[in-house]
Amino acid sequence: MDYSVGELAKRAGLTVRTLHHYEALGLLCPSCRSEAGYRRYGEADVLRLHRLLALRDTGLPLKAIAPLLDGEAPRPLAEVLQGQIEQIEAQLLAQETLLQTLRNAAKRLALHGDGGDALQVLLDAMQIRRVHERWFSPEQMRALRLQWEALPETERDAVEAEWPTLIRLAREAMDAGSDPAAPEVQALVRRWLVLQKQFLDVAPDMKDTMQRMYAAEPELARQSGVTPELIAYLRRSKETLPPEDHT
Repeated sequence: MDYSVGELAKRAGLTVRTLHHYEALGLLCPSCRSEAGYRRYGEADVLRLHRLLALRDTGLPLKAIAPLLDGEAPRPLAEVLQGQIEQIEAQLLAQETLLQTLRNAAKRLALHGDGGDALQVLLDAMQIRRVHERWFSPEQMRALRLQWEALPETERDAVEAEWPTLIRLAREAMDAGSDPAAPEVQALVRRWLVLQKQFLDVAPDMKDTMQRMYAAEPELARQSGVTPELIAYLRRSKETLPPEDHT
């Protein structure tokens, strides 16, 4: 099937003038003409227009696009679309991650003031983002974000407030030499497991990734207080829990 210039412009959401402009620049020339001399655009032209618009949307000037189009080997439409989907998904994920980083930094500043620690708050947020990018796959990061956003805002606020308290109490118990099997330590571990489970089951291998990340990232341990020593202490306490508390 082929299209006239007016049909292609309408189907692509462009103007005829735009298609004429692309032709004048050598970006998109009709592959044939009708007996009456009118432009006709075929499947290859439609695919080239799709690539042209995708490159234009990245911010490239039109004059820089022609060499890229001419250097590309024609690909099946499904492959072209899948490649663009993956590219846009990666861009969206990067933007979403940055947005969440900024939101977390703004929330910490709102809670703790914007005095001399403001710069450290932002640097910490940037550091956490880079750590997550090193350890979590894009699929895992997206799953975590979707799980977090699915929680009501009041519940998110409660979780964010509870984690630091839980970490502090666990560290105090460890530093005081409390028996990991003590009821008060077991209570902390039970609550820890409940909060943790909300985010460990959202993507494959999430638990293993999380454990390796905390073991290998000293800066993350510094910021969160979840040191390898604390993890080992909590693991010993977990081993004293009844089997039903492990699930």
